Amino acid sequence: MVKRYRIGLIFRNNSNWVAGTYYIINLIHALNQIDDEQKPELVIITNTPEEFGLIEKTGYPYLKFQQIVGKDFSPTYHKIERGINRVFNAFIGKPLIVKKETKKRLNCDLDMLFPASNHIYYSTIKNHLYWIPDFQEHFLPQFFSEEEIKSRKAYQLELANKKSSIVFSSNDAISHFHKFYPNALAASYVMQFAVTHPKYNEIAINDLYEKYNISQPFFFCPNQVWAHKNHIVVLKAVKRLKELGNNKILVLFSGKEHDNRNLNFFNELKKFIVENNIEENIKFLGFIDREDQLQLMNTAISVIQPSLFEGWSTVIEDVKSIGQYVIASNLTVHKEQITENVTFFNPNEANELADIMSRFSSETPIRKPIRYEENVKKFGEQFVHIAERVISKINR
Repeated sequence: MVKRYRIGLIFRNNSNWVAGTYYIINLIHALNQIDDEQKPELVIITNTPEEFGLIEKTGYPYLKFQQIVGKDFSPTYHKIERGINRVFNAFIGKPLIVKKETKKRLNCDLDMLFPASNHIYYSTIKNHLYWIPDFQEHFLPQFFSEEEIKSRKAYQLELANKKSSIVFSSNDAISHFHKFYPNALAASYVMQFAVTHPKYNEIAINDLYEKYNISQPFFFCPNQVWAHKNHIVVLKAVKRLKELGNNKILVLFSGKEHDNRNLNFFNELKKFIVENNIEENIKFLGFIDREDQLQLMNTAISVIQPSLFEGWSTVIEDVKSIGQYVIASNLTVHKEQITENVTFFNPNEANELADIMSRFSSETPIRKPIRYEENVKKFGEQFVHIAERVISKINR
């Protein structure tokens, strides 16, 4: 690379969507693995110096901090105004109603912005690379409000109808995009992300067992407690195992116990646990330290990833990177993502999951070694390759 590109990365430390936080941190770690002459300068656009401090820990050599200016960055629009702006965004590529407090612009010379935002604050940046993680609302509309579905689809249509550049995390997701928007003008790319972990395997197992009051081997399901993550099938599988006489089964769950789309969801899970007398077999740990989570994943009998929908699962990448075994729902994207150390099951069949858990309780699955470092470097190389195409207007 002759010129070291200046790329802006929008970063939020958001516990409500921790996968998005990890995504940017993992991207920077991946870029740190590529040749120095390929490394772009990264301008981290965020709210506070503390958030930038999380990025500095990556040790990436070409970092700059750009603080978002103005407390009125995100103005309030009432429902009718939002509806009007969605229509105008979809058909002419810009909103009709722009409130005065949104007219600030980012004063920063950048070659590209990622993951791009259509907010007027970023309108001074020529090249935008957007990211659509998945199309869950098209397949599981019951987990979304009608307004959120309309908003997501309007945003997707807006990007599809203009000569934008969009990155997807899987071939499965990009196939969905072309299915729903067959006449899209946008350039589309696949960039399969990989993970880089903090040191976790130095944590003493006995200390973790004492900290979380664990006294026996366990399965581990490290997902945010959201409805589409499908915790209920695991609870039903445990209920089935107890009915068959397996009283010693234990499943640990970690993740924030709040679903913005279904505020009563966690209470419904707890009610199921009590009504089916499986309190001794289920332990919710809440949102725990990342290092603890990884070591628990590493020492579990197996990880369980029962999700009903994913764009590219961080849990599956975690499993691959530490060489753990996973019992995963048989989603097309999961089969694209992992081929070793995995047993697939129908996410709607609790009895099938129970059979697998029963088998692994008596005979721990064999974990095959994986050369994961190559995935991390490939992630960084893919990003730079896509950035070069976006900046040079190839395929535009």
